[in-house]
Amino acid sequence: MDFVLSGMEERLICERSHVRVRTNSERISYFQKVNDKPWGKEYLAYQNDQIGIWILHIDKGKETSLHCHFKKDTLLIPLSGSFKIGLFEGFKILHLFESLYIPREVFHSIHAYSDGAILMEIEIYTNQISYTDKNDLLRLKDIYNRDKDKYETSISVREPGEGEIMDFHKEGFRFCLEDTSLSIIELNTNDFVTIVDKVVLLEGSLFINGSIVGPGSLIDLGSPSYSILSGSVKVLCLSNIYYRYIHKLIYSKEHLVDFIDCHKGSITGLTSGCFDIMHSGHLKNLQISKKMCDRLFVCLSSDAQIRRLKGEKRPINGLIDRINMLIQLDCIDYIILYEEVDDRLEIELDNIMNILKPAVWFKGSDYCKSDIMKKHPGLNRIELIDNIEGKSTTNIIKKILN
Repeated sequence: MDFVLSGMEERLICERSHVRVRTNSERISYFQKVNDKPWGKEYLAYQNDQIGIWILHIDKGKETSLHCHFKKDTLLIPLSGSFKIGLFEGFKILHLFESLYIPREVFHSIHAYSDGAILMEIEIYTNQISYTDKNDLLRLKDIYNRDKDKYETSISVREPGEGEIMDFHKEGFRFCLEDTSLSIIELNTNDFVTIVDKVVLLEGSLFINGSIVGPGSLIDLGSPSYSILSGSVKVLCLSNIYYRYIHKLIYSKEHLVDFIDCHKGSITGLTSGCFDIMHSGHLKNLQISKKMCDRLFVCLSSDAQIRRLKGEKRPINGLIDRINMLIQLDCIDYIILYEEVDDRLEIELDNIMNILKPAVWFKGSDYCKSDIMKKHPGLNRIELIDNIEGKSTTNIIKKILN
């Protein structure tokens, strides 16, 4: 788990804000309500007197205000998509199930790189409060020009649609979100075994790895030993079969720019393709490309572009299926998702090249270097890799039809 420390200027701003007496707001029940926000929506999924768990759905390219809290710490965990967590100085990128601990009085904002981006925000209360006080905030920067420290004026409250919200208090709670599953389990024995990627303690306390942990903690139930210190212990289990690979996805040019800012150096290689039906020709070209660079990026064509290029019956495998195949290949380090705006001139692909500035551009031997340079004059070096004769998605489809 990563964490953030506050800087001197940040602490001074928080100290000055304490001139105004910050009394606790009246307790409001947010359960079974959806709060629509300028950037998306949020709702309360779980609460006891130590933690509150909110689920945030943030629209692609939108973000919350840069704000801080005074009476609670915050743990952020993405459930779907990738996020840029803005800080007072700098930022951090969070992928599926990665976590960031933000202490009170540390300014932060949340920006979504991807469509369908969902984040779990765990509020860990201090001894000053035992429930969610949504007015416990100070907005420093806000593109929506909302009040500095008022929550109710920034939302539109409504009843949830069927299946729209998660309720962690529900008996036997289980929820599936694409390839991600969430479930609540009560621990009453020390031989608890399950296949999970992340576990959050909701109720009770445990002695684990030499420390006592309470609600809101990330815990490792694969530890050699742990002891239950209270009668009832409930945990939230998170799992996704692609969890170890999701960090490879880059959702937009903005995401790519931020990625480069965090990962400088090394020889970068770039290629592109549809990768509709994977075959040995694809694998050979990718493996050879990887041997010639430190990091291999692959620009993956959208379904719409493939239909334009290959016909209405293509792709055979949709974008999600193609992603799930490619991210598991060791020879691919990162996959850039993009939507081409001009198939002839490859304008969007050229924009990506000019951002990434690859040391090497890789394509198959069916391409011509002079034609590539006409479209992409900013390229440094082009390597054409010999294709395996007869190996193509088109030939595979023809063989199946015949």
